Amino acid sequence: MTAEPLVRDIMHSPPITVTPITPVNDAAQLMIDRGVGSLLVVDDSGSLMGIVTKTDIVREVVARGLPRSVPIGNIMTRNPYFVFEDYTVKEAAELMGSHTIGHLPVLSRENMRPVGVVSKRDIIRLAPHYITLVYVLRSQVG
Repeated sequence: MTAEPLVRDIMHSPPITVTPITPVNDAAQLMIDRGVGSLLVVDDSGSLMGIVTKTDIVREVVARGLPRSVPIGNIMTRNPYFVFEDYTVKEAAELMGSHTIGHLPVLSRENMRPVGVVSKRDIIRLAPHYITLVYVLRSQVG
């Protein structure tokens, strides 16, 4: 019997991070340059404060006509859901599906600092049946 794959096996590491005062324009450029759909927002000590996605930038800045100089801290999702690196991929998929989120910060159990990010795309690449299962369960619950 094969062991369940763990989040650490598929996460993008190290995570791409910004601080809350990073202008949206700089964050968007960083996403493009690094080919990622989300950035983790950390404080000066490296602790997770939030997450910002491409969708957040479009919805909160572009659609509202706000200046691109708005600090990321103004639009980030604060205290985001997260997983630890030893969670199974199935557990991460269930968390994403039950909360309709596409990116999860991955934290170290030792220091609670970000060590990576896992996305739905990462899970679909590895195990598309996990995503399907999550959506089937979600439709039965909701």
